[in-house]
Parts: sequence; C-alpha cells; structure tokens
Amino acid sequence: MKFSITSAFTLAVTIAKVSADCFSTRLGYPCCKFTTEVVYTDNDGKWGVENNNWCGINNNNNNNEQCTGQNDGYPCCNTCNASYIDAQGKWAVENNQWCGIRKTCNNNNNNNNNNNNNNNNNNNNNNNNNNNNNGGIPTTLPKITGGQTDANTLAPHPVNVCKKDGVTRYTPFNWKIGNVCDKKKPGTGFMCNDNQPWAINDNLSYGFVAAGFKSCSQKNWCCTCQRLEFTSGPVKGKQMVVQITNTGGDLSNNHFDIQMPGGGVGIFNGCQTQWGAPGNGWGERYGGIKSASECSQLPKQLQDGCNWRFNWFKNADNPSVVFERVQCPKELTDITGCIPVDDSSAKKLPW
Repeated sequence: MKFSITSAFTLAVTIAKVSADCFSTRLGYPCCKFTTEVVYTDNDGKWGVENNNWCGINNNNNNNEQCTGQNDGYPCCNTCNASYIDAQGKWAVENNQWCGIRKTCNNNNNNNNNNNNNNNNNNNNNNNNNNNNNGGIPTTLPKITGGQTDANTLAPHPVNVCKKDGVTRYTPFNWKIGNVCDKKKPGTGFMCNDNQPWAINDNLSYGFVAAGFKSCSQKNWCCTCQRLEFTSGPVKGKQMVVQITNTGGDLSNNHFDIQMPGGGVGIFNGCQTQWGAPGNGWGERYGGIKSASECSQLPKQLQDGCNWRFNWFKNADNPSVVFERVQCPKELTDITGCIPVDDSSAKKLPW
C-alpha cells in the first residue's frame, strides 16, 4: 500500500433541483424545491428540510435522468465505478469535476433487481429515525451533516467546517453552506486551519487524512482513527495516528492522503479561494512544494503543518505503511467534532 501526499479536502457535493407537486402538500407541508437529500422516510414518503421546515421529495423528479444529477446540469460519467454515494445516487470524478453514474450501470451491476437497489442506495433513514414509529413527522429534526450525511458516517456529528478565516466554525453545523470546491454550486465551507499534522515526539505524530479502502463503505470508516506504521523510506518505524475526515475519487484501495499544508492541493484547490494560492496550489498540484524554505510562501497559519513535513516526516515520498483501526484520541476528535458511534469498541492505543 502506498502513501500519497496531498492537502486536498473535499466535502461531498450538495445536489439541488426543482420538484413538482408531491405527496406532502396534502399533509400541509410544501414540496422540496431545492434539495433531494432524504433526511427522513415514513409511510407517506421521503422528506427533506428547507428553510428549517420539512418538505416532501417527489420520487418522480429523476425518472427522466440517464444518470445521477443530469437534471441538475451534472455530466454523465464514462465509468461505472462510483467514488461517492448520496441519497440522489452514485457519483464519480472525471476531468476534475463531479459526474453522475449512469443508471444502466446500476442495472448491469445488480441484474435489474430494483428491490435490492432501493434497499442499498443509502435509503437508511427508516433504520436511523426510529424515534417515530407511527409514520408522523418528528418534532426534533434529525441531524443533517451535509457532505457527510447519516448514510456516509456512523458518527452523530460531521467533521467541523469553518468559514473562510479557517477558525470560525459553523455552529451548529448547517449542510446548506456547501463547500467552496463545488464547481456547480460553490458554497462557503472551508477546512479548518487546525486540521494539520503535529508531532507528539520523534516517533509519533497525530493528524488527519483522506482515505480509500478495499473493503467496506464510507459509512464504516468515515471518522474512524487508524494507527499507521511506516515501513519504508526515512520514516520507517515511525508511527502516526490519524482520523479519516475525507475521501476522494482519485484515491486507490488502502490509500491514505495526509492533510498537510503545502503537500499539493490535489483535485480541488480550495486554497486559491481561501488563501489566494496559485492555480495549482503552492508548488506542484500533486506533491506540493520541494523544500522547507518554500513553507514561507504559505500563510503563517499553515506553516507549522508545512514544516512538519520536512522535520518529523523527513519529506518522505510515498512511504508504505501497515495500519490498524484504533480508538480516536481526544486530541483529534476535539478538533473534528466527529466520533464514530462504535469508537469505544475499537482497539485502544497501547500508550
């Protein structure tokens, strides 16, 4: 398994489209106009939230689509391999932008078993909202976690997102802020400045990563913590405890991208909007800067994480690692606000 370096941080896309008349109008609730994110399902139908009020989602909105998001202006993918799934459907990244997986891919992969598709396409709200077994609308809104919906993480709170200053958190979290990297519907959400690696001692560091794995799905490993032991290069024998706060279409299996300033922006360059970074970020788009002296090009708020790369990490180039899931250190979850519901059952750190 290879270890890649990038500082890219992608919140999942927020998809929106106008819906026609729907079931909720007879119940006194409007139809959803801008969202297709299902946050609750009962016997009447699927519900979303707009302007802090419940609205009904029209199931027929996407019947004429050849692929996910086509009616919203997103292109259809050439691939059938999805890198992200939300309530609207399956997505991938091609030519540095989101594209929708064609519905023919679903048919081919699942032998036209539409019942299985309906059960597996993240429609987990029946299971996750059992606080109302009579089919009525709950008086307390379920948590909406934007890029990390309840179908994407088993944690009750998403990874904290900040305003442009990188310090002011959106509290309470509001998924409607969107993320600045969404080319179709740019939002105002940025990665917080404190999502940087730091050294505990000469042999141990803490930090944050984007990741992709051979097995399981995002909801199983999103916000989990992993203990990495480097097995090659100048950091061989060192360890790092990281929390997974992101994934991406450009990540391979068993692949970790350390979030480090100056490490390369990757597919999405939020640093250009936030910090005025060059079009490809500081240095090369993949790989970033080449020397410690170039860390001075970055904003002062990001220089500690940049220097970490050349000091503790010894500017290692894609070292191999072995890894295991562990309980998340409080030092990490205090920053992200994201704790998996099964975290206490994970292996305890040996220190």
